Amino acid sequence: MSNPWDDPRAVEGLRRQLDARSKALSGGAGHVGWKVGFGAPASLELMQITAPLLGYLTDETVFGSGAAFQTSGWARGVVEFEVAVWMGTDLGAGAGAAEAAEAVAAVGPAIEVADVDLPVGPDRVADIMAGDIFHRGVVFGKRDTRRSGLDISGMTARISVDGTQVAAVTDLEAITGPYPWIVSTVASTLASAGERLRAGDVIITGSVIPPVSVTEGHEFTFTLDPFEPISITN
Repeated sequence: MSNPWDDPRAVEGLRRQLDARSKALSGGAGHVGWKVGFGAPASLELMQITAPLLGYLTDETVFGSGAAFQTSGWARGVVEFEVAVWMGTDLGAGAGAAEAAEAVAAVGPAIEVADVDLPVGPDRVADIMAGDIFHRGVVFGKRDTRRSGLDISGMTARISVDGTQVAAVTDLEAITGPYPWIVSTVASTLASAGERLRAGDVIITGSVIPPVSVTEGHEFTFTLDPFEPISITN
């Protein structure tokens, strides 16, 4: 197994993905930031990788809290509940945990909606990355600059489906891996392709619980205490 920036499967997938991103930006989309996928221990093993895979975000898939997604024609729609981090300074390849954390200017909640429309396995890494790791939309909550340096102390993630709480998580990094590691991985992966993680970029860092199927409810609410709740509907 190898890192995303020297794994031939991911190198091909990233090249195809960044080509699609360039076309989107040339067509008028605005750059927002990046996402990671398959960072949970079971996912790393399944995909035969040692660090999360990279995807991109543009303003074409950013929605406000309460947004309604029409998912009836999707292959397998899922909702993910994530911590978002906003970069305060540029970050290059090979950053250590302390440097990566120090580069983060703010933290806040995010909900991602994805459509798992390809088979998942080690032989599909390139295709999954080329398709932006199933990304369909993201909702951001307010960001808190008082949590610069990647301060997640005292935060609890509460997930509700149709008004009923289904999970409460205090160890936010339990299945995503450490957030400084994620930030460093994004920076190194981008650097391998001649890109750079820049000040102002946002990264959504992976779901704090296993993805929830859109068939399990109509309204999905994420409260990342002490932030205000955000939600999506389908």
